[in-house]
Amino acid sequence: MPPPIKLFSNVPSSSKPKKSPIEPLPSTFQEKQAKKAVDALLKHHEKVTAEKEEDDLLPKEDQIFLIVNTKKGSTKKSLMPVKIQLPHPPIPAPPSSSICLISKTPQREYKDLLNNSNIKFISRVVGIEKLKGKFKPFEPRRELMRDHDLFLCDERVLTLMPGLLGKMFFDSKKQPIPVNMNRKDLKAELGRAISSTYFHPSTGTSYSIKIATPSSSTPKQVLDNLLSSIPLVISNIQEGWENVLSIGIKTSSSVMLPIWNSKLQGRFDKSVVSTAGDDVEMKDEKSIKAKEEQESAIEEEKPVLKKAEEKKKVIAGKKSDSTTIDSSKKKSSTIGSSNVTKKAKSELIGTPKQKATTKTTKKAVKA
Repeated sequence: MPPPIKLFSNVPSSSKPKKSPIEPLPSTFQEKQAKKAVDALLKHHEKVTAEKEEDDLLPKEDQIFLIVNTKKGSTKKSLMPVKIQLPHPPIPAPPSSSICLISKTPQREYKDLLNNSNIKFISRVVGIEKLKGKFKPFEPRRELMRDHDLFLCDERVLTLMPGLLGKMFFDSKKQPIPVNMNRKDLKAELGRAISSTYFHPSTGTSYSIKIATPSSSTPKQVLDNLLSSIPLVISNIQEGWENVLSIGIKTSSSVMLPIWNSKLQGRFDKSVVSTAGDDVEMKDEKSIKAKEEQESAIEEEKPVLKKAEEKKKVIAGKKSDSTTIDSSKKKSSTIGSSNVTKKAKSELIGTPKQKATTKTTKKAVKA
């Protein structure tokens, strides 16, 4: 196996978002607790991998994530991730890990660019036209996702990635990382992207950040990455430590092991903004005075309201009297209408003659 390639992770990058002030660790944070969690997680991972090797021929590689839970969700969501530089790469260096680059069209132009720049740690180059054609069905896209550990993409086509790749890339934490393909030192740009981890802003209340790979990292390296990434991640969360509920670590197939929790008192209380110099007693006096003023205003308005109610009653009584008179007129006009029609018909047609239909009348006539 060839030796791992150096990724030039110490060179600063020009395409970085605006830096926010770094939030230091609070006094309640204990490094001993973080070390215990890292050791316990790695031991659990060894047991799980031993069981998987007996059952599976090719077990999947697990990764360690930093989990940050917040009290309130954020209002900012962006496809552009925030780069977080770690002391140790979170994934094994190439060629142990497979890296795919998604480029603009034409695809051949960027393959030649990588060859001319002597970049050999990119396993595959996929153009936008291939994503729209060959990898448009579900199965080819899933195979592409499984074949590679990390995806890079030209930052000019980043907005097209959700529609072309689909939900499964983002659910499996393999969303593409944007890189600047116009850099003069392209090898250093791609190397920094591989050796860094990323914070993806979202509107949820839980964030997961990849910090290490158990198979290629020692407990000390995992702890170093954990302690260096926490302040950088918290600085990109709204309201900083005041909005953080808990911090922990986990692998892809384990539960979260807690490292730090916020205080129980006032954990979910709403923040109250008060002006300086206002005491509780002064606020109580102000509220009492406001209530008294409201009550006095209501008492002054009572006679006016009574007069308005009396006027409404008088108007309603007049309306009811007019409606009863109208209804009586309608009823009187309809009385005897049936008799009138009968008299009119009899005058025109005449009264019909009565016929004797009984048997007794016939016998009397014969006699």
